[in-house]
Amino acid sequence: MEKTTKKQGVRRRLPRRTMQMKLNVLVIGNILAVAVGLMAISYYIFCQRVDDNYNTSLERAADACANNIEVEELEFFWKAIDSDDFREIHELAVKANDEKIIKEWMRSKPGWYSVLFEENASPEEEESELVEDTQADDESWSLLNDYEQILYALQAIQDYFEVDSAYYQIDVDGIAYNIADPKETIFYVGTAETPIEEFSDYEDNAAIPPTVYYSEFGWLLTVIKPVVNPETGETVGIAGVDLNMTEIVRERYMFLRQSLVFVALLLVIAILSSIILLRRTAIRPLRQLAGAAASFANEDREFTKNDVIELDLRTNDEVSDLYHEIQSMESRIVDYTDHLTRVTAEKERVSTELRTASQIQESMLPHIFPAFPEREDFDLYASMTPAKEVGGDFYDFFLIDDSHLAVLIADVSDKGVPAALFMMSAKILINYRAQEGGSPSEILNAVNAQICKNNKSKMFVTVWLGILDLNTGLLTCTNAGHEYPVLRGQDGRFQVFKDQHGLVLGALARARYKDYQIQMMPGDAIFVYTDGVPEANNTDGEFYGMERMEEALNQVADRDPKGILQGVKEDVETFTGEAMQFDDLTMLCLEYRGKQEAGQPEKEEA
Repeated sequence: MEKTTKKQGVRRRLPRRTMQMKLNVLVIGNILAVAVGLMAISYYIFCQRVDDNYNTSLERAADACANNIEVEELEFFWKAIDSDDFREIHELAVKANDEKIIKEWMRSKPGWYSVLFEENASPEEEESELVEDTQADDESWSLLNDYEQILYALQAIQDYFEVDSAYYQIDVDGIAYNIADPKETIFYVGTAETPIEEFSDYEDNAAIPPTVYYSEFGWLLTVIKPVVNPETGETVGIAGVDLNMTEIVRERYMFLRQSLVFVALLLVIAILSSIILLRRTAIRPLRQLAGAAASFANEDREFTKNDVIELDLRTNDEVSDLYHEIQSMESRIVDYTDHLTRVTAEKERVSTELRTASQIQESMLPHIFPAFPEREDFDLYASMTPAKEVGGDFYDFFLIDDSHLAVLIADVSDKGVPAALFMMSAKILINYRAQEGGSPSEILNAVNAQICKNNKSKMFVTVWLGILDLNTGLLTCTNAGHEYPVLRGQDGRFQVFKDQHGLVLGALARARYKDYQIQMMPGDAIFVYTDGVPEANNTDGEFYGMERMEEALNQVADRDPKGILQGVKEDVETFTGEAMQFDDLTMLCLEYRGKQEAGQPEKEEA
């Protein structure tokens, strides 16, 4: 609605904000927001990656320091220097600026290994000549050797992890006393460290995570780990590592400054380009389109297709789409009835073809039961309920000869007409190859090679194939990626048989399949199915599942194959309720009855 103001009886139009202005403000605002966001994200990621890299490295270095020293040796060394004697020597050496005074004092004191040997040596060991030589070495081990060994280990860690400093300290009442640091002279030993404000909240000898702070040496990254006595769990000292971050912090600021300059230049270019591009590609064509549409609407008469607006728009974008929609509006209305009639006829034709395809598919599957009324040594029943008009599941059974029955069930990887065509091809190949003889694995090996040779659609099919010797009850099977069969044994209960799966047919021409055998006794039965049974789901999205299927089978285990399939299907339908069927539902049950003895009554059907 047009906004106006009334002044002295004259209606005046208020200044309006044009679409060009709105789009420019919107685009520029979005560009600014994206630029600032990207710069902030890139800077954060840059800093985070740098921090993570150095934090991890220093954590490992600190752990190595904490784990690379004997706790007893550290305690021994601290007790030696935490004495009035050492403090006097240290003060004297500092005044004289002579390190030799401290070194000579340390050399005169027994080291940790000497004391350890004396405490652990037994009279029997002292009589040994080998022990005497070792004792001579240990007795010559001094406190200075302890110190040099600690420095050597710290220097190795410092070089390996490329840190600036690695050291040991002991906290006593909030004061950190220095033990060893390869970067420091021997005057460093026993001195008190200047308290660091960033570490004031931590307890004595506590672990300190990676922390960056400013010191007299510049920006430092420090990690501290406690040195713990594994036997008592007592913390006896700390191991710390430092890394000078001054150059890294400087690089961060440099990265930020460069990013700001780069983003500013990009922003100027992007804003100018967007203003020019918006005006040329959107504002000007929209004005033309609005003028032409207004001219068309002002005509108060009946229009024909010759009255549709004509503009020379070359934008080839949404504006052009809008123009073409306005242009074809009247034509669509005129043609609507005819179009609707043609669409209805087309849908009817497709439905008819799908019904015909469904009938053809149904005729391809054995559907007359009992299938072998003259045979008394077995009984079987199968059913398939497709999720669409046509499905990708199939089953088959046929006598290879008078004493061998082939049974198979399969599931194609897709649904609808493509799956149905692939299904028919696979079924014919398996049936034809089985009639030539051979074990189930040999049959599937040959069929798989044939399918892979011309499988341009890249579809595949899972197959379970079994050949039953009707004389002995020996069922030879192979499984090409299909569901596990379920067997009913002499106890009258169904139980899932977890056979070995091979690769699906159509995936790899070199795939090879293996046979396994099941000895069926009279009264035994086998139930095979596709994944549409356990994966049927209800309105809550819950799957029917293997356990529920096995329970349903055992509830109808005393029935004949037809009754078993009907019972399972009813249970699945009760479970799914009003949920739409998602996958084909295909099942087959084979019962082996064996050769009927003369005078032996046949098994009654439930």
